[in-house]
Amino acid sequence: MPSNSEMYDRGALDAEHDDLNAFYYQHYYYYRKGYDDTRRQTRGGVAARIPPWLMPLLGALALVLASIAVGYWLLTPHSDAGEAVSAPTAAAGAIAPLATALPLPPTPTATSIPTPLPVMRLGGRARVVNVGDATLRARAAPGLASSTRVVARFPEGSEVMIVEGPVQVDGLTWWRISGEAGEGWSAQLAADGVVFLEPLP
Repeated sequence: MPSNSEMYDRGALDAEHDDLNAFYYQHYYYYRKGYDDTRRQTRGGVAARIPPWLMPLLGALALVLASIAVGYWLLTPHSDAGEAVSAPTAAAGAIAPLATALPLPPTPTATSIPTPLPVMRLGGRARVVNVGDATLRARAAPGLASSTRVVARFPEGSEVMIVEGPVQVDGLTWWRISGEAGEGWSAQLAADGVVFLEPLP
């Protein structure tokens, strides 16, 4: 009959080889104890095999190492990008070279943003120009036909409101304008490109 320690050792050996003897496990306490203890140690990995008195020492050592790493990081100068700045080293008696100033980038000159030119638009305002001593004729309907009678005459510099348009007739762009002299259809510019209605901002 094997002794208790032999049964314990046999259980531990079977646990290491993952070879359970079901009969021994059910009938022999020390076999079961050896088997279970070894299985617990195997499942626990390295931590299960570390003696309990060593755990606080390992924890204290990890804390000290972490404190040293944080202190080193805090005491090391860093650049804006977060990288450590290396301190200049020079051999004994050597003279460190003077820092060379880098040329500054050219200062950008202020450029004015061009203001967009006003355009003729419905509901906008315009000024009568380039008629001299004559007047800008406004007709009852857009076009140059003799049947389109003149209903108003606007002198040079008159400010008018755009109430309708544009309409393309006879190769010209027509707007219905309204001002102190009345209301009617006038061409924005002549066939040769002379402007009669200058849009206002």
